[in-house]
Amino acid sequence: MEASITELGTGIYVAEIMGVFAVNVGIVVGDDGACVIDTGTTQSEAEKISEIVASVTDKPLIYVINTHYHGDHSFGNWWLRPAIAVGHNRCRVRLLGAAGESHRDMFARMMPRASEQILAVVVDPPTVTFEEEMSLHLGNVSLTLRYFGRAHTDNDIAITVDGTGHCFAGDIIEESGPPVAIESFPADWGPTVRRLLATGASSYIPGHGRAVGAAFVAEQAAAFEDVDASCQTAQSNGGAEADVPSMLTADTHRVLQTQVPTAIARHFASA
Repeated sequence: MEASITELGTGIYVAEIMGVFAVNVGIVVGDDGACVIDTGTTQSEAEKISEIVASVTDKPLIYVINTHYHGDHSFGNWWLRPAIAVGHNRCRVRLLGAAGESHRDMFARMMPRASEQILAVVVDPPTVTFEEEMSLHLGNVSLTLRYFGRAHTDNDIAITVDGTGHCFAGDIIEESGPPVAIESFPADWGPTVRRLLATGASSYIPGHGRAVGAAFVAEQAAAFEDVDASCQTAQSNGGAEADVPSMLTADTHRVLQTQVPTAIARHFASA
C-alpha cells in the first residue's frame, strides 16, 4: 500500500494513505505518547498507519480521534487498539451496534473492489465522546477538539494542536475535490466553516488533499453561503435548481462544482 508522510512541525505529521480511499491521517507526538487523527478504512490501512507511527516515534499510541463517523475515517479504530478512540457524541451513535454495521455494509456495496476487506471490519465506535469541546494531553503537547456545527455530517469535529497554528479539519474542508454534500447540511456548512476560521489557524489539513490556508477555507465558506442565499431566495427545491446554471458559472463553481445540485437538494431536505 502506498503512503506518504509530511512533517508539518516538531512532532506533527500528516500521512496520506492510498487505500480504498486516499485519506489523510494526522499523527501528533508528545512526551507521553502519540495520537492518530482518523484511522483509515481497512485492517491493512490501519496496519500501515501503525507502521508509520512506529517510524516517527517509540512512544505508545494513546489516542485515536475520528473527525466524523464515515468509514474511511473510523473503520481502522479496532486495529489500533488499545488506543482510546475519541469522537463526537453523534459519531459514536452512528457507529454503535446495528447502525455501525449498516454503515459498514453500505461502504462495502459502494466499493465492490474492496468489499471483502470492508465486510471484515469490526466497527469500533469512540468510547470517549464530547458535545462541544474537549482537550487531550500528550505530556508537553495538548490538542483541542471542537464541534463547530453541522457541515459534511452532523458530527464533524476539528482538532487544533495548541500553540502551533495547525488544525486537522477532517471533511469540514475538502481540497482534493468538491466538498461532498450528499449527507451534508449546506445551510449550516458556511457558518460552521466561519467558526472554524475564527480559531486563527495558519494551516488547515483536510480529510482529503493538501493542507490549505485561511483564504482557501474562506472561499469554501462563501460557496456554501452562496448556495444558502440562492435557496433562501427560491424558497423551494425546484426554484433553487433553476438557478444552478448561473451558479455554476460563478465563483462557486471553483469550489462546489458538480456538488451544487446535491447541495441545493440537501439544503431543503435538511431544513
